[in-house]
Amino acid sequence: MSGKQKIQQCISDCQQVINDLQSLADSTTETKLKSTLNESAHHLEMCVHECQFALKQTP
Repeated sequence: MSGKQKIQQCISDCQQVINDLQSLADSTTETKLKSTLNESAHHLEMCVHECQFALKQTP
């Protein structure tokens, strides 16, 4: 698997985790837990954006 393919696979895996975190956040009524899950998803989204940038820079 090439470097580009590995980055793409990582992005896909992270997107799935983001979706899972958001789903968990949507399903809880605990305010603090909901906030923590949403914050975690947001941080992972920022990582995905950085990986997408790296992917664009990869020949």
